[in-house]
Amino acid sequence: MPYQQTIERKAVRTTTKFTGEVTCKGGSSRGIVKDLSPAGICFQLYFDINATTGQEVSIQSDEFGHLTGIVQWYRGDRIGIRLDASSNTSAQISSYYKYFR
Repeated sequence: MPYQQTIERKAVRTTTKFTGEVTCKGGSSRGIVKDLSPAGICFQLYFDINATTGQEVSIQSDEFGHLTGIVQWYRGDRIGIRLDASSNTSAQISSYYKYFR
């Protein structure tokens, strides 16, 4: 049987499917928020923005407003964004879970 790697997550992810926009130094792109947790977002880009690991980004969506974070990983058309840990970020994510879920 092949070895299967498991990844321990700090926070439970919620599968989502709403649109937003990511902006970084390389440009901006609309896309789909594929999953969301209080710690981060998986974002599927419509257009390549040349995001690199460690780069600061901002995310805008009708569902949770404006958030900022750092690119944690990128694979093809998807990027993982670690959200800035702040009380404002926590409030916006909590609001999403309360009103949109």
